[in-house]
Amino acid sequence: MIKPKIAIASVLKPLHDARSFYRLGLSLRETNKYHLNIIGFSLKNVPREEDIDFFTLFGSNRDNPRRLFVSINFISILKKIKPKVLIITTYELLPAAVLMKFFLKYRLVYDVQENYKLNIKENKTISGWKKWLAISWVGFVQNISKPFIDKYIFAEACYQEEMPTIKNFVVLENKFFGKIKKIQTVKFAADKPLTFLISGTLTEVYGTIDAILWFGELVKYNPNYKLNIIGHVTIDDYGKKIEEIASKIPQIRLEISPSPIDYKKILRSYDDCDIVLLPYHQLPSIHPKIPSKLYESLAMGKPFVFSSNMNWEMIAKRYGAGQSVNFFELEYAKMEIEKILKQEFYSHGMDKFPYWKSKEEEKLQELLNYLSKN
Repeated sequence: MIKPKIAIASVLKPLHDARSFYRLGLSLRETNKYHLNIIGFSLKNVPREEDIDFFTLFGSNRDNPRRLFVSINFISILKKIKPKVLIITTYELLPAAVLMKFFLKYRLVYDVQENYKLNIKENKTISGWKKWLAISWVGFVQNISKPFIDKYIFAEACYQEEMPTIKNFVVLENKFFGKIKKIQTVKFAADKPLTFLISGTLTEVYGTIDAILWFGELVKYNPNYKLNIIGHVTIDDYGKKIEEIASKIPQIRLEISPSPIDYKKILRSYDDCDIVLLPYHQLPSIHPKIPSKLYESLAMGKPFVFSSNMNWEMIAKRYGAGQSVNFFELEYAKMEIEKILKQEFYSHGMDKFPYWKSKEEEKLQELLNYLSKN
């Protein structure tokens, strides 16, 4: 029996991306119903997986002129695969995906991982006329593609309100894909040499430098504290600022890259930390979301320190999992860590809330079962 082919495509996400490969890909492979094809970013050798083929769409710096030809490469790959269902994860691939739908007759799914228009407006990556041109272009591409999309997947529940004209959607949040495990109570000794962690994408609005400066105040009182930073820097100048500031604090271990870092490596960094830092700026493009790092912290039983946010605060209180702080008020850093040292975290354990397998996996499998048969 020939299995229906499913393709999952992105431009800048690595082939072993947390969402495309681990959440979507592995969940679908578990059914043993499909042959998966992951299309994405890679600078290294293409990995090998049973019942999954990988195709490198783009492998250069995000500003490389080769990115202009991504759609041509994408069309070539689609002709080779001939998928039954195509899942795209970025607006950039929408025009080519819609065009090839007429020829290959696949079902088209748009996995909305970001509100790109809102991100461009709020996230300080571009400014001036370039910002408004980008917002207009994204809006145009998404609007003209809308009639040809069979189903939307929302990676955040808040997109239901932010994109009210979209009705044919299912919400699949970025919960932790790993196995459900028992979480132990965490209580830090006052003299414990704590290790903090910042991981994932490192940008200005994600508060990386703010957290570094906050940590710099902590080591004035306890020089045995450590901070591990591992992640992907999307803007070169910001990466240089991180390196410059971190070089003045010897307790910081820095591992940053202009290319995406293997997700398995990111997850391993949790093993070596005591507290996860979530210093996100509370912008309209950020505060309604639930960061995947929050789900990861809950699932692995790691206390987290986060910027004040009502939704995150409710989750933290429900599980005794974390403490909000103001990363900009450096003079209170010592008082805040003393408060954290007095707390007991995860005293009631953890339920299935942060796990992908609790509900999200089943919803995905049901969706693909329907689309692949119709």
